[in-house]
Amino acid sequence: MMTVEEMAEGIGRAHGAALDALTRALWAGVAAGQISDEDAGRLVEAIQARRTAIQAVQAAAGRGSLPVGVIPKRKRQRPPERSLAIERRRRLAASGPMPSALAARFTTGELAVLRIVADEFQARQVCALCLDAIAARAGVSRTLAKGALRQARRLGMVEIHERRRTGAKSLPNLVRVVDREWLAWMKRGASQAKSGTNGIGGRFAPTTDRRLVTTGTTRPAENLQGAIERGKANCKGIA
Repeated sequence: MMTVEEMAEGIGRAHGAALDALTRALWAGVAAGQISDEDAGRLVEAIQARRTAIQAVQAAAGRGSLPVGVIPKRKRQRPPERSLAIERRRRLAASGPMPSALAARFTTGELAVLRIVADEFQARQVCALCLDAIAARAGVSRTLAKGALRQARRLGMVEIHERRRTGAKSLPNLVRVVDREWLAWMKRGASQAKSGTNGIGGRFAPTTDRRLVTTGTTRPAENLQGAIERGKANCKGIA
């Protein structure tokens, strides 16, 4: 049989079924004459106060706000809706985050992740975003983002400094770009952005004919009809 002090201490920590068990033990002790009416009244008040506190926490959690002193769980950052995530990662991968020789070693999702890392590195000389934030911005899963960084490190393109803490949650890793070709690509892209031409690593590729008009063709408008006529004549010759 628990003492009154032990029971009072247990009530302050109990939840759900444990609190019900303490209530039954209380009345069993009263019936056996082991707990006085005065102590029983004090313990009943403690049980009622504990139930009220638990209900308040549950109600506040449902409203999205918690009482003072209760720390809410941190929500994980997630990619947007699937269709939007796919569009985002494709757009980031197509923006030219690195030279084509390097980009060929990565998938579309991995290139989107490395674009986020490159942008952060250009802005702050280090990427200190947590893995969940990188994944959410790139529109990929956390596992894919982690794999992209692992692959880039294996290829010697980035250095990753882990910031582990004993007895506490680790801080986000520090990622730095060290590949010379990639750094030169980013530097060239930054200079182009300042001059108003394009962003990171981007270049305007001239067409084969600078008289290109807005018809979406690769031939000058004045020669298009002639090409069509020549094509018809060739088809007749084959027939």
